[in-house]
Amino acid sequence: MLRSMANSLLGLVTMRGRAIVENSRALEPLTLSLDAVQTSNWISCNVLFLRLKYTYRFKQSKDVPGLVYWKPLTPGQRHKISIDFDALGVYTGPPVPSLSLKVPKTGGRDHTGRLRVRGRGGGEDKVLRTVDYRRVDLDNVKGVIQRIEHDPNRTGFLALTRYDPEGSLPIYRYHVAPHGLKPGSVIMAGPAAPMAPGCVLPLRDIPVGQPVYNLELSPGNGGKLVRAAHTFAVIVVKQDNKAMVKLPSGEMRAFPEDCRATVGTVSNHLQRMINLGKAGANRARGRRPKVRGIAMNPVDHPHGGRTNGGRPSCTPWGVYTKGKRTRKRNNPTNQFILMRKGGQPISKFVNAKKKAVQEAAMKRKNKQGSASNKS
Repeated sequence: MLRSMANSLLGLVTMRGRAIVENSRALEPLTLSLDAVQTSNWISCNVLFLRLKYTYRFKQSKDVPGLVYWKPLTPGQRHKISIDFDALGVYTGPPVPSLSLKVPKTGGRDHTGRLRVRGRGGGEDKVLRTVDYRRVDLDNVKGVIQRIEHDPNRTGFLALTRYDPEGSLPIYRYHVAPHGLKPGSVIMAGPAAPMAPGCVLPLRDIPVGQPVYNLELSPGNGGKLVRAAHTFAVIVVKQDNKAMVKLPSGEMRAFPEDCRATVGTVSNHLQRMINLGKAGANRARGRRPKVRGIAMNPVDHPHGGRTNGGRPSCTPWGVYTKGKRTRKRNNPTNQFILMRKGGQPISKFVNAKKKAVQEAAMKRKNKQGSASNKS
C-alpha cells in the first residue's frame, strides 16, 4: 500500500520535477514522522520522506532541534514555537503527590481583599512542586535520577531523585536539573561528592572557572541565586576564606567558602527561543491585560487625560519607571559586592551621592563667601 501511494505521489513529483530539482538547493530535506519507501527516483528529487499522518505540529529540520514550529491553522499558531518535550525525554505528567501541593488563587488580592498586584487573575489551577535547595540531610548519600520533569512554574527542568539511605525507606526529592543530566545518572552532595553535574559541594572545594548554579547567600540556608533556565555563575578567584563569583547579571560578589553550590548549568537552554503565539497563553498562566496610563482618566493615573507628554513614564503612584535607582547606597550588603552588574565599582556607587553633596555644599559656601565680600 505504501509503495502504491509512493508511486502515485511520484507522478506528481515528476510533473514538476525540474522545478523541484532547481529549487532543491534552497530547500532542506523534510524530517517527517513516517518513513516511506525510498527509491532511486526519490533520492534524485531530494524528497526523502513522506508525511502521511496529519497533525497540528510541524517540525522544521533546518531549525534548532528540540523545538516545535506549529502549522498556522489559526492566527495564534502562526508564530507559536514550543519545546518538544518528547524529543528531549522530559516528563510532562502530574508530579509526585507527596512532593507537591495546590496553590490557591488570590487574584492579586491580600487577606483584606484589596488589590495589591495588578494584572493577576484567572488561569489554570497551579500545583507547586516542593524543591529541595539545601540537600543537607542527605550528605554523602548517592541519589539516582528517576526522570527529568517539566515544571510549569519555573523555566528550568526538575530532576526526580531517589535516595536509598542505609536502614531506611527510599526517599524521593526534587532538585533543579543541570544541563546534560539523564535518567540513571548518580548525584551526591557534600565535601566528598565528585565534580560532576548535579553534585553539591562547598565553594572551597570547587575549582576556579567551574560553572555553578543554585548558590547559597549564607551557609546552610539553601540555594537562592542562579536558578533560572540556562544560567550559571563562575568562580573567579578565592582569597581570605572568600570566593569571588561572577553572577549571570555581571555582578561580582564575595561568598563565604562554606556556602554550597551545584556544579553545572541549569537545564532547558531552549527557553529563550519559545514564542507563546497569542495572548490567551498568558491568560492561561494567570496574567491579565495591563491598561496603559495614557488611556486612563487623570484620577487614575498621572498620564491620564487628554494632554500628552511633559512627564516621564511613571507608575500610578508617581514613581518613575525608567532610570530610577531602587538600591540604597548605604545597603549593608555592599560589603560583599565588588562590582555592580553594569561594571561600576561598588565604591563609586556608594560615594557618588556623598561627592555630589560635598560639591553642592562647596558651591553654597563659595556663594555665601562671595556675597559677604560684596557687602
